[in-house]
Amino acid sequence: MPLLLLILVLAFCLPAQEIRFDENSRTMGLAAGWGHSWGGGWPGFGRTESDIAFGAFHPQMGWFVSDRLELYGEGTLFVYHKPKADIAGGILGLAGRYHFWNDRVWTPYFTLGGGLLWTSQQDIAEIDRIFNFQVVVGGGIRFVPRKGPGWIVEFRNHHISNAGTAGENLGINAATVVAGVQWVLR
Repeated sequence: MPLLLLILVLAFCLPAQEIRFDENSRTMGLAAGWGHSWGGGWPGFGRTESDIAFGAFHPQMGWFVSDRLELYGEGTLFVYHKPKADIAGGILGLAGRYHFWNDRVWTPYFTLGGGLLWTSQQDIAEIDRIFNFQVVVGGGIRFVPRKGPGWIVEFRNHHISNAGTAGENLGINAATVVAGVQWVLR
């Protein structure tokens, strides 16, 4: 936590530098993370009670539509280790990152996205379908060097539910930490 605070302070205090990305930039990357169910998360969708934990893998591709707004898509692969070994896969088909700056090495951002997810975890009370929807909301920080790959570190709430298409639609909220390597192509 102290390292994150130091990064945020430096990001806000450092003077503007050269433009790191703009509306002509593209991104690609690979991120991995770990998540665990929690009672917080998506308001209005109940509280997750099942004890669920997973590793996550997310290949990503993005396109900047303005000098700070990146639309991106990402694949989702979860490898569950709680309550039992299992997998889930899908696509976060429409997501966006709003970056606070585009002219600094470090830039914090806010992210929001949604997509589809297949899972075989049907014995969990909060999931009652094979095909579900996923919504992520969170924030992170991106490191964009002059050349070569940069990286992202992100905290997100990952919500999985059937959107009211079957059963009670309790849904799962997972606090997830994601980190990865990113290339910004100009």
